[in-house]
Amino acid sequence: MAVEQPGTQSEARVLFGPFELNLSERSLTKADEVIPLGARAFDILVTLIDRAGEIVSKNELIAKVWPEVVVEEGSLRVHLSALRKALGDGQFGRKYITNVQGRGYSFVAPVARQGTEDHKTNLFTRGSNLPVALGGMIGRDDVVLQISSRLGAERLITILGAGGIGKTTVALAVGHAALTDFSGAVFFLDLSVLRSKEQVVAAICSAVGVAAQPGDPEEVLLEFLRSRRALLILDSCEHLIEQTAEIVDRICQCAPGIYLLATSREALQTPGERVFRLQPLDCPPQQPGQTADEVLSYSAARLFMERVSARGVDLALGAEDPAFVAEVCRRLDGIPLAIELAARRAAVFGVRDTAVRLASHLDLQKLGRRTANRRHQTLRAALDWSHDLLSEIERAVLRSVAIFVGRFTLEAALAVAGQEGTSRPGIADAVGSLVEKSLIEARIDAQGASYRLLDMTRSYALEKLVASGEHDAIATRHANYSIELLEANSPAPNSAQLVKDYLGSVRAALEWSFGAGGSDALAIRLAAAAGSLFLSMPLLAECRSWMERAIDRISPECDLNQQMEVHASFALALMLIEGNSEKVRGAFYTALGFAEQCNNPCQQLRLLSGLSMYFLHLADAAGAHDVASRGEAIAKKTGDWDAAAMANCMLGTAYYLSGDQPLAQKHLERALRDLPDEAPSIASQYMFDPRAQSLMCLTRSHWLNGNVDQAVRYAETTIEEAGKSEHPITLISALGMMMSLYFWIDDLLQVERNLIKFEHISEQTLFGPYRAVAHGLKGLYLIRTDHTLEGMRYLRDTLKRLAVRRYKMLVSDFAAELAVCLAKQNDREQALALLDGVIASYTEVNMVIHLPALLLTKALVFVQGKTPDLKSAEEYFERSMALARKQSALSYELRAALQLAQIWIANGEVQRARDLIGPIYGRFSEGFETPDLIRARELLNPS
Repeated sequence: MAVEQPGTQSEARVLFGPFELNLSERSLTKADEVIPLGARAFDILVTLIDRAGEIVSKNELIAKVWPEVVVEEGSLRVHLSALRKALGDGQFGRKYITNVQGRGYSFVAPVARQGTEDHKTNLFTRGSNLPVALGGMIGRDDVVLQISSRLGAERLITILGAGGIGKTTVALAVGHAALTDFSGAVFFLDLSVLRSKEQVVAAICSAVGVAAQPGDPEEVLLEFLRSRRALLILDSCEHLIEQTAEIVDRICQCAPGIYLLATSREALQTPGERVFRLQPLDCPPQQPGQTADEVLSYSAARLFMERVSARGVDLALGAEDPAFVAEVCRRLDGIPLAIELAARRAAVFGVRDTAVRLASHLDLQKLGRRTANRRHQTLRAALDWSHDLLSEIERAVLRSVAIFVGRFTLEAALAVAGQEGTSRPGIADAVGSLVEKSLIEARIDAQGASYRLLDMTRSYALEKLVASGEHDAIATRHANYSIELLEANSPAPNSAQLVKDYLGSVRAALEWSFGAGGSDALAIRLAAAAGSLFLSMPLLAECRSWMERAIDRISPECDLNQQMEVHASFALALMLIEGNSEKVRGAFYTALGFAEQCNNPCQQLRLLSGLSMYFLHLADAAGAHDVASRGEAIAKKTGDWDAAAMANCMLGTAYYLSGDQPLAQKHLERALRDLPDEAPSIASQYMFDPRAQSLMCLTRSHWLNGNVDQAVRYAETTIEEAGKSEHPITLISALGMMMSLYFWIDDLLQVERNLIKFEHISEQTLFGPYRAVAHGLKGLYLIRTDHTLEGMRYLRDTLKRLAVRRYKMLVSDFAAELAVCLAKQNDREQALALLDGVIASYTEVNMVIHLPALLLTKALVFVQGKTPDLKSAEEYFERSMALARKQSALSYELRAALQLAQIWIANGEVQRARDLIGPIYGRFSEGFETPDLIRARELLNPS
């Protein structure tokens, strides 16, 4: 028994989506095609539509469809499943029937009811001709929803985007979603096969069912559309942009019920047009260690995997495969057509091979869909379609700007595309036109306007550039522009985001300049200009490589300033990668020699600052004093405040290393006074940030002086400012130098926090010495947290690695901790040999600042073990105290005294111990809540 039909006879038709439900005839049709539907499924549909938007319980549905018959719930589910399948529920982002958990079912699509008279009023002689999509969309549901919602308020929307980005797919989905709102009157026209305005008019007439009549076909069409309501989808308008714009404009004026959705690679530019620029699919970022789930959370990766699966290949992603999938998606810029074609290759060769082959994007030109429109069959066809529509100047500009890798500015485009007979305004207009035609992507942000070619477009245009015979000429202009850009932003490229965005182009210019088409003069000048950019990012290995290639090409005729820059950049990169070798020292002094020949005091001071860092890392106080004195003399000649601040920083560092803390603090505080924290950093002008360096040394100097509270405050400021610098060299130096203080006062919470940051930066960079230091700091932390054996392994490895790199700044900390651990294991001989070796290496270069700590450690070695040598221990405690007193190192003096007092107390000489500690404790004015001062206070005032 059929259910009672809702409504009256005048409401015999119900429209939803692309479907028409005829209640009187009990039929369901889609585009005039009858959809087979069983009686029970039909009755379920009628019942749900009658209460559209409401929840109908399972019992109500069963009672309506099976009156007076007892059936199980499973029967209802079977018929609902058949009904959903017939409706294509879930396709094109359209949902018809939803299951409300525990409550029942609801018909959720919009419903339009029409009687017989209404049907006749808006009757088109033909039904919707929307093609069936080739497959479900991925990553475009929100886009379809946005455009669909805008269609209600806008009569003309143009979907813009590059070839292969999915404009047609989105337009079709919008059309299917709009069928209900337009009572099925949605018509699709592929304009790519048409060649004139007359053909466009004829195609529209044919689609909507306008019978041939005498008179102007355009007027006949407009008269036909005048009283009707429909959605026209005009696909691929770019090759007939002016003709299409004319007919669209007339339809908008004459037929108020007609809405238009166009797809094009450039806008129609007619009154009332609203543009929707279709973006590429979201791609996984370049980030190591991403899991398969993380990669597949991006729509580009999901499309890739779905299309591989559609080829009948069950592609299981191994541990490394997600990274290759992400790379494929990024290299193809999230362009759906390109991803689909890459997936076809992956189904044959695998993901890894596909990622490797994508070094040439146009490898994919041989793959495609045989049944697709010609322009969608391959990437080359899609690009040929766009290229053939360009003017001669647009083609010339497109192949010229293909020389850029990544973003470029209009000024850059003018520099490389300019040639005899071509005006700057003409080139600028061509760039604008190429943006409008979706061949160049534009971005406007705080830095201004910049542009880029999608990778596959760039590969295609580069091929055209080579074929034109213009490649070397364009590459020469590009290299010269790169030099001008870098030199204009030197010495502070790290402050110019534009220059960082230009990194890919700098690399390309260097490759060409050092290649067969370039010249030594151009290559050396470009390398000299690029050094500071690579160092600021910091791309140290790359910097070293380019500078080595430049040094091999240098001849005596080369410009002295360029030779200086090449050797300076090479020296700093090599020092940060490998350590403090004689090769590094030689490169610095070679560069300094060129600066002196050029009589350039600013460059001399800059190179002396690099040597100051070299001697600091080497713990060579004598060398540090030499370069600081030379820097002071130069600064006095220039009279420049920044130069004076740099000189004070170097002098303060040298006095700190040699143990003269009062003089160190005097010069370091002067440097900070002349470098206020609110002033722009001059780090990029020199080889390191003088403010950060001054704060680091001043922190340690105050700690040694016994001003522990001040030291802690300086440490916090040092790390905070280094973090704000966003420069990893500055930050990792600050973290390493401050960690010793936190170990000294047993603040393991700060150690943990800073160690995590330190290890992360050291792993992300190629700072060889700092990676070894991170290893050593981890060893100290392990020992402090009772993982002694593991910590000792870390320290042994660290000392070997630092010895190779001649990095000595924190060697005393690592050697001291390891020596004490060895002594506790009764290996006093090895412990003493280790300490004596470190002491000898420091004494050789007048590096006395660490000697009190090393003598203190040597005393502790004699205390440890099964047979303590207390006499020797007392001797070294006293020597440590005497040297600490000479250096104003009150913190070391107190710690040595506390250890010596412990021996005396054990021998019953308590008052003697108090007499030792009292005067030393009395010289402190702060830091009373730190461990050593607490111990001293407890010894002097036992409870």
